[in-house]
Amino acid sequence: MTTTDFWQQIKKIINNGFTAEGLTILEDYAEQFITGRIIYKRYSPQEQHGCAQGGCANVIASILAGAEIAADSLTAPVGSFKREQQCAATQIRRIEQ
Repeated sequence: MTTTDFWQQIKKIINNGFTAEGLTILEDYAEQFITGRIIYKRYSPQEQHGCAQGGCANVIASILAGAEIAADSLTAPVGSFKREQQCAATQIRRIEQ
């Protein structure tokens, strides 16, 4: 699986509203991350270890927070603090779902 395939799958899970099948896939990805079968290049080895130590829910939250946010869903100017707040609000909603 390529990085693009992985993030497309995450986007599909989010867009489909976190179905039982999607949640199962997220749990599988989290288990692969925890056991070292998936490595996220954006994390240093220490960050990856810390995230994995947080358990399945922590890994899933990290994946969802890292997923792309559609640009058309953000109204504040690029680079503004308000836009960062909009991104954070989107991440929070995803994780809570």
